Amino acid sequence: MRFRALVFSTLFVLSGCTAAPEPSPTLVGALEDQILAWEDCDGGFECATIFAPLDWMSDTGDYVQLKLMRKTGTSDLEPILANPGGPGSSAIKWLREGYETTGSSWFRENFQIVVFDPRGVGESTAVVCEDQQLKDELLYGQPKFEIGSEEDIADSKEQIARFAESCQRQGPSVEYFNTQQTARDMDLIRLLFGIEQLNFLGFSYGTELGATYAALFPERVGKFVLDGAVDPTLDSSTSLLGQINGFDKALRAYLEDCLKQTDCPFEGSVDEAMTTIAGFLQAREVRALPTSEERELGISATIAGMIVTLYSQETWIYLTQAFQQGLAGDGSLFLILADFYNDRNPEGGYSTNINEANIAISCADNAVKPKSLERLDEIRSASKVFGRYYAYPEIGCTGWPEGIGMIPLNYKVELANKPMIVGTTGDPATPYEQAVSLAELLGGNLLTLRGEGHTAYGSNSCVTQIVDAYLEGADLGTSTLNCL
Repeated sequence: MRFRALVFSTLFVLSGCTAAPEPSPTLVGALEDQILAWEDCDGGFECATIFAPLDWMSDTGDYVQLKLMRKTGTSDLEPILANPGGPGSSAIKWLREGYETTGSSWFRENFQIVVFDPRGVGESTAVVCEDQQLKDELLYGQPKFEIGSEEDIADSKEQIARFAESCQRQGPSVEYFNTQQTARDMDLIRLLFGIEQLNFLGFSYGTELGATYAALFPERVGKFVLDGAVDPTLDSSTSLLGQINGFDKALRAYLEDCLKQTDCPFEGSVDEAMTTIAGFLQAREVRALPTSEERELGISATIAGMIVTLYSQETWIYLTQAFQQGLAGDGSLFLILADFYNDRNPEGGYSTNINEANIAISCADNAVKPKSLERLDEIRSASKVFGRYYAYPEIGCTGWPEGIGMIPLNYKVELANKPMIVGTTGDPATPYEQAVSLAELLGGNLLTLRGEGHTAYGSNSCVTQIVDAYLEGADLGTSTLNCL
């Protein structure tokens, strides 16, 4: 689940309470005759392309193209669809670059891992933004006015609106790039594989996508693993507040560990170090740091560089190195980390469209979100480090439309099979409480990892062993499982 500051602080929730109607039978009948024609691609993988209706709920006559990928030589294995999160992350890129670390060796030997780039994303019919310079300004530019002032809010809204307009000149309307339409695309993939129930592995936002599929097609739920779970019933302000608290907690955990190390760039207590970081960030609002490149480090990139290191305890070392440099007046490593988070190439340009897809899908999903609660004061005061930069979420969707083809959903329907929900107590991006809520909503097993980091299957041996047992069909005997 992406966590964005300043003008890109978009939100990611769904809610509802009524049963879901089926899409038009004529649409399904026409599309299920497609053939999955797999061809070699990217060295060691096979790809296929299918078409889905632009709108599953009405026959517009238009279609989107979806690209699928699997590992060569796995076609005889049981298929499982997977999504790495986002919204906006390219599953094709994720599998291509990380297949050998996906799940466990047992998982890869026993399942045909199938991914697709959702509509709006990557190598499928994607959001295309013409003004890449404006995208650079949004992600790396400095505020023209004091953050939070009326002038700053007005300027940010104007920038976001211009960027949104530049992303809606090509291709289909982004109104159709939403989670429910994508969940229906998943069921088309199930149909084309000729299977009665869909197996699914979802990380982060992928758990929201999986939960949406479950609400739409409860009888078609097979083996579902939802890791780094999102509660789809939260209003947007509550969801954002949870993330701010989560990242504040993760930063404090990092500092507690850092202050025990001889090379830690901070002194004193955790609270004193938090004050130092808050001051460092506020200085970046008005004074960018030089870097080894021709670009400077401003406030937006500094926050992005910090956040990307807090998703995993293994990357804390880079945050230490970045602050060692930054406090000495060099913003080079922070800028490199921000580029990694934003998928920006060293030579300029972007390797994926994750940022524009993220905001397009998130804002389209607003159509079925509960009304956001007014919690801006809580958001601002939740973290002395992050609260200042996330206190104005209402401007994030300026110029971006709400989605088409969505309905309120009931997540408490009885599913054909019990899902496995994985939550980590120190998860900053999808706080653990959301895993508890999702397990209750879907009636699933809750697997709790007491530790740090965002998602755990494939990286924690205890979680991996239990998830593999679930996927193998073992009787786990309880709805509550723990890894210490």
